[in-house]
Amino acid sequence: MDDAGTCAGVRSQLGVYLTGAIAPADRAAVVRHLAACADCRAELAGLAALPALLRRPPVRVAAQAFPEDGAAADDAAADGAGAAGAGEAPSRRLARRKMRRRRRRRRWLLAVAALALAAAAATGWALHLAGPPAPGPEATATVLHTRTIDGVTVLTNAEGYTLYWFGPDTARWSACQGTCARNWPPVTGPAAWGTGVTGAIGAIARPDGSLQATYDGHPLYTTTADTGPGQAKGNGVWSHGGEWHEVTVTVPDED
Repeated sequence: MDDAGTCAGVRSQLGVYLTGAIAPADRAAVVRHLAACADCRAELAGLAALPALLRRPPVRVAAQAFPEDGAAADDAAADGAGAAGAGEAPSRRLARRKMRRRRRRRRWLLAVAALALAAAAATGWALHLAGPPAPGPEATATVLHTRTIDGVTVLTNAEGYTLYWFGPDTARWSACQGTCARNWPPVTGPAAWGTGVTGAIGAIARPDGSLQATYDGHPLYTTTADTGPGQAKGNGVWSHGGEWHEVTVTVPDED
């Protein structure tokens, strides 16, 4: 699917994303797309600022749109009054009927006005979705760098901390959750190439919907064991059910 088609598909789900009624798999796809698409993020911000017309139950409108009960009550009251005062003057009975008709007309006019306002609001919301999105901020990417530690060129984040990959992970799924993720914090996606980085970078969606950067098919992590840049205390460590490895980078040979 091209970019326009992808954006159209994501925008159709922004409403349920805002209300929290979206399925977990769809939520992960929306979060992944929003991280890379400034236009859709601006669309989401615009929707969040709209009045919640669709979430307000139209109880009053429904009551006004079907005034038969009220009219019947008026008719019954009027009939009762008419029966009680059968001997009253014809002009008074005629005035009573005119008053009932005016009440009915006023109720119907109020119902029509309310429905017209609701239709106008819905039309404006649809036009807002179809119109061009306002410019939004650019996505912030984690820039990957390289550094030589103990004679080995490893991948680091912008602060110079060594990045690691976890043996049980797959290219699309992180096996490090909960306590593991607190000790081995996932690197936030999306990622971008820094100087000397040549591998394939990407991102996966974690169970909470956040993005995690990947390098050559490995989800990336730092470790709390490294207290400063240039350390690699997590390399070769067995922790949380698997072995951790520093991410090494192949440096091209110079001619």
